[in-house]
Amino acid sequence: MSQTDLAVLQARVDALERELAEKRSEIVRLQQGIKASEVTEGQVSISEFEETLKRLVQRVAMILQAEKCVIMIVDKETGELVARAPAYGISANDLKMLRVKVNQGVAGEVFRTERPAIITDAVRDPRTVKENVALLHIRNGVTVPLVVERRDEENRVLDRVVIGVLSVYNKRYSEEFNEEDVSLLERLSRNAASVISNAQMYRDLVEEKEKLVHTIESLYAGLLLIGSKGNLMQMNARARQIFNVRVDPIGRPYEEIISHEKACEAIKRMLAVAETDNGSLDGSHAAEEIGVLDPETDEERVFQMHAAQVRDEEQKLIGTAIILNDITEIRNLERMKTEFVAIAAHELRTPMTPIKGFISMLAQDTEDSFTFEERQEYYGIIEQNVDRLGRLINDLLNVTRIERGIALQLFWEEVELRSLAESVFEVQRGMTNTDKHTLVVDSEPHEVWATVGRDQIEQVLQNLVSNAIKYSPDGGEVRIIIRDEPETKTVLMGVQDQGTGIPESARARLFKPYLRIHNPKTAGVKGTGIGLFLVKNLVEAHHGTIWVDTELGRGTTFWFRIPKTPETNPDNACAS
Repeated sequence: MSQTDLAVLQARVDALERELAEKRSEIVRLQQGIKASEVTEGQVSISEFEETLKRLVQRVAMILQAEKCVIMIVDKETGELVARAPAYGISANDLKMLRVKVNQGVAGEVFRTERPAIITDAVRDPRTVKENVALLHIRNGVTVPLVVERRDEENRVLDRVVIGVLSVYNKRYSEEFNEEDVSLLERLSRNAASVISNAQMYRDLVEEKEKLVHTIESLYAGLLLIGSKGNLMQMNARARQIFNVRVDPIGRPYEEIISHEKACEAIKRMLAVAETDNGSLDGSHAAEEIGVLDPETDEERVFQMHAAQVRDEEQKLIGTAIILNDITEIRNLERMKTEFVAIAAHELRTPMTPIKGFISMLAQDTEDSFTFEERQEYYGIIEQNVDRLGRLINDLLNVTRIERGIALQLFWEEVELRSLAESVFEVQRGMTNTDKHTLVVDSEPHEVWATVGRDQIEQVLQNLVSNAIKYSPDGGEVRIIIRDEPETKTVLMGVQDQGTGIPESARARLFKPYLRIHNPKTAGVKGTGIGLFLVKNLVEAHHGTIWVDTELGRGTTFWFRIPKTPETNPDNACAS
């Protein structure tokens, strides 16, 4: 090598040393910026790291006279070397193709052996099969390991980790890379590794923080993190929605942000408990309940508040986390079950009264003072109330089976559905005051046959017709609609009334157990609130579907569609 060449090389090395000295100073500043997480001025951003890496790969490519330069970092989860932006001379789309298993390709070989490699003919080199060199227009290149070393005060190596590889491709002016290029790139990589490692660590830190923030923001529960001085350190989207917060709450006292008086009082008590807890790490405290008016629906929601201390690795108190769980449905269910028990007791007692009364009256008639016709009438009333009592008991047993996950058992038989509908109306005429209502069976064709669980379909129709009559206090027509659908081998059935209709607020929960629709016009309507829940499950036991069409003040139609014949060997059925 001539003196001129040596002078040029020395000039490159000197320029590189100056650049690396600048990078070391910048890395120290960046590291200090990462640790100083509480300092707002001069805090490092991810863009500064990206700019540092961008200048680094550009300078490496310039010194090595390469058209392309790329950093590949090992992904410990996938076991791959993955190209990371920024790169030089490689587009963002092409960068996605640069990934290879650590046991494959030139990059994998360099990573495993920690020895550099020269590629003289990238397309024909058997080691590059997995590296898409042809698609990326790579002719030749040099790859060296990126090694991060931690040394003591006496410059002894305490720790050594390979984090990836650094590659340059396509020597300019159609030249080939040689051993001098390898030595130069190794020297560059040793000094660049710390920059790349710190940038990667910071990127991972930022990504982890973003994941955590997104996770907290997407929680269904409300979350507040309150510092020792009462300032809000975190308030997720759900908490902001609960308390109708429209401004940035971070750093402000919680009393200024939360206008709910009872919530503030509960938080104050929880913070006082947390301060005197002397640092229990799980930090769970007694729950408190508050009612909050939902600004969107004007409905009161019930939230259960729990508090827990949050501490760092050194057990220093960071703040107090308060979780708000929406338990409205739980409390509503408890209330509905309490009401259900009272209503069920009343419903069971109602048929018992005439049964006992008429039996007692007949038993005390020792002189045969009643005519045959009168006795038959009394026996009929007793039979109707016994049937009513039996239906209610069966409903309760079926609800218990459903809630325990036990399948409803069906006994399949061929049934003419028009006749079944007419028998349902006959029963309703006997047990309900239907003088105001016109009961109509509308079947097309006149006879429609299907293989169903007769008792269960009858129970479905009885429930729907009973509801139609009860929720049509002004009378009108109650119609059972039956339509044969030969193309789909199904039957469409519906029960239509001209009653009060169902309000929008109740439709989403219509088929839930223990739910009863509150309407001023039907305030006196009795019922257990389990009818539609049973109807839905009985229809689904037939592999059918059920839905509702309703309009306030104009009536309601409950539709359900079932197959004309059951599926082969259904799990929840028996053949009659």
